[in-house]
Amino acid sequence: MTTPALPPYAYRCVDQSKLIGPFRRHWAAWFLKAMPLGVPANYVTLLASAFMWVLLGCVIAGAPLAVEMRALLFAALLHFYLVYDHLDGMQAKRTGTSSALGEYLDHSLDVYHGAIAVLAIFALVGFDQPAMVLVMLGCSHLAFAATMVEEKERGELFFGPVGTLEGVLLFILFCLSWTLAPVRTWWLAPLIGNWPAYYLLIGAGSLGSLLAVADCLRRIGRVPMAFAGFAAGHALLIVGLIYAHVPLWSAVAVLMLHGGDYVGRVIGSHLLHTAHPPADFLAPAMALALIFFNERMDGLFSALLIYLGLRTVWGIARVLFPLRVAWRWTNPQPPAKFESAR
Repeated sequence: MTTPALPPYAYRCVDQSKLIGPFRRHWAAWFLKAMPLGVPANYVTLLASAFMWVLLGCVIAGAPLAVEMRALLFAALLHFYLVYDHLDGMQAKRTGTSSALGEYLDHSLDVYHGAIAVLAIFALVGFDQPAMVLVMLGCSHLAFAATMVEEKERGELFFGPVGTLEGVLLFILFCLSWTLAPVRTWWLAPLIGNWPAYYLLIGAGSLGSLLAVADCLRRIGRVPMAFAGFAAGHALLIVGLIYAHVPLWSAVAVLMLHGGDYVGRVIGSHLLHTAHPPADFLAPAMALALIFFNERMDGLFSALLIYLGLRTVWGIARVLFPLRVAWRWTNPQPPAKFESAR
């Protein structure tokens, strides 16, 4: 079977971050020097992702470490993810191997990585407010989705002065602050009424995500119907999971699959030049049904999880199959001239 020709690929990005240039030149560049030119950039993407999935494993398992060591472990994993998340693009650029597959792997995984970073913060402060966890995860998903929808609509990524680099750095700083007993006590102490100080971080993070959504829609100049449908469906999904009292980690799995599936399909539609994918309303409807059919909740929830799992796998396969021709097992030989990383 003949593989259809892929649309021409060109990565367009506007990044207004003041930190990204110094970060790449004065920190990430040291790691790049140790990386052989023969290593494909997609391997670097998968390595960066591995740090975050190890972090998720530590969060779920409740790493048996003293609180200070756990915070340091989280900070270290976030740091190495941040470095290698930038190195994949730097490696692709200096070896002239940028591809649509590389962008898909990078950005489709980032929606999960952002959620894992949020969960790491709650692993330190405590999961005693499950609704707050789900709401902050939902806001994070909306921000990632809006960013990818903007790229689909306008043909370029846009990152403002406070973007993902700054966000992950703030998460790292928070983890490091958790190693200091007086600062940890302050974060947990009531600040307003019975609200502890760490609510400031959660509130600021959620509000920042929503402002990022508004900024993306302002640049697009309208609210795409598919994105509006996703946002409404994601909100209903959260409501259903909260009011049906679904166990936290089960609810997190559903929310991550729903957000990751939509974001991945949007990125794929941009790279393959296909129509904007429609929003999924079946999953939110099933989540709301959990509230009213409590006696059948286990069966309904299993069906919801299986549906989202299959939908996610199918969405990934539909993008990866045509992009598979861009996969490299190795960079055969360094190009005669390549552009040095910034």
